[in-house]
Amino acid sequence: MQARGAMRFTIGNLIIYALILLCSVIFLFPMYLSLVNSLSAWYTLPTIVPSSFHFENFKFATTLIDFWTFARNSLILCGISLVTSTITSGLVGYAFARIEVPGRGFLFMIILSTMMLPGIVTQIPTYILFYKIGFINTYWPWILGGIGGNAFFIFLYRQFFSAIPKEMEEAARIDGCSIFRTYWNIFLPLSFPVVATVAILNFQGAWGDVITPFMFLKPEHYPLATALSIISYTASGTKQIITQVSIAAGILFMIPVVLTFFLGQRFIVEGIVTTGVKG
Repeated sequence: MQARGAMRFTIGNLIIYALILLCSVIFLFPMYLSLVNSLSAWYTLPTIVPSSFHFENFKFATTLIDFWTFARNSLILCGISLVTSTITSGLVGYAFARIEVPGRGFLFMIILSTMMLPGIVTQIPTYILFYKIGFINTYWPWILGGIGGNAFFIFLYRQFFSAIPKEMEEAARIDGCSIFRTYWNIFLPLSFPVVATVAILNFQGAWGDVITPFMFLKPEHYPLATALSIISYTASGTKQIITQVSIAAGILFMIPVVLTFFLGQRFIVEGIVTTGVKG
């Protein structure tokens, strides 16, 4: 009986590993095609098997357009979103978790309901509002939008803070801590996995945002995502797009997102699991 159980267990593991391997191949194949074709010679047909390796395509990706200026603009927007949204979402989540006020649950449900609306639905009203105020071609839309927080991030913070024992908060109040000092000195240090999760997701969302900068900024202030979606790589004197260099630029654009994910995946898993279990 033990031998049969071990055999079934082994066969089951083999099936699971085979499915994991198959899914990995399916998801990694587009990345493989991108890498292979980014190293191909200019104006050649797409290929699966590389015939040559032209690493200079990555150099041209950064020189044929003002690549590093657009990358700097991306870092500025990401920095604003990280500082504002990460901090304010934590404050709002703390308020919903620990401050007893009438209608708290109803207000929290309203915030969660905004997650059902696609972001594109509110883009035009938001643009009209900031246009009338005079904030077009400034970073104020990102500052004010970040101060408003994010519904999903507020939910993560609220779930985590709700699980912290009340005795810690009561002890801080007895010692004379204010509400903000209790949040800053006690709750925030304990919530590092959630803070890291929110920061990583925030960075990835801001780094890949194409539409919002296109609406609010002038071309010279575009981030890398918007610039690569509009500007074409062409050789001097021609209008034919160099697909290989465009793919190389896309790979360079993807590197920060991949690095932040692999460096912070442990915090993402821990942060989401703890908010789901403890909440």
